[in-house]
Amino acid sequence: MNIKCCAVLAACGILNLGFIASAGAGTTMTTAEAVVPPMGFIGFCVKHSSECLVTAADTTPMALTPERRAELDRVQADINWQIKPREDPTHAWHYAEDGYGDCNTYALTKRQALIALGWPEDTLLLAAAYDELGEGHLVLVARTNQGDFVLDNRLPPVVAWDALPYRWVAMQSPQSPARWVKVVGQPVMLATAEHHPHP
Repeated sequence: MNIKCCAVLAACGILNLGFIASAGAGTTMTTAEAVVPPMGFIGFCVKHSSECLVTAADTTPMALTPERRAELDRVQADINWQIKPREDPTHAWHYAEDGYGDCNTYALTKRQALIALGWPEDTLLLAAAYDELGEGHLVLVARTNQGDFVLDNRLPPVVAWDALPYRWVAMQSPQSPARWVKVVGQPVMLATAEHHPHP
């Protein structure tokens, strides 16, 4: 999958919160067989091999304490503000070296920031999807004991993954960031999560 982000917000628009479906708390993405990683990711790993050639000894989701939730919210707000959207015709994946970038840049930079705050790499997974317009999109997914949450450059808040109108395609495997797996099926309720219906 070649992620062609719609990075120019004037063209693609910030996702309308009114179109986001209500989602139950505590759901996690279901994955299946391995798939070929996005081409941009392969190029990124050539330049940043140490960030890809890692094997997780423990894939326990992050305990979402109030402090950890505040970190998600802060990184989401800070990176969305710091990076200015600009489409990259090469669709290369990179950090925001000049303060500009597309969805790949936002997702990678947020992952880097959360790792610096002590989040394990296996709880921070890049995920590819098609948005409501059928455009390729990349986001960062934070895997927690209260479900999978998305840090999206098209939205101000951190949201549950199944609240978004996206068709999920693939994501990094928690066991190895170099390996990507297919996203399948319906949300799976986590046994440790409480479900609070929305009004």
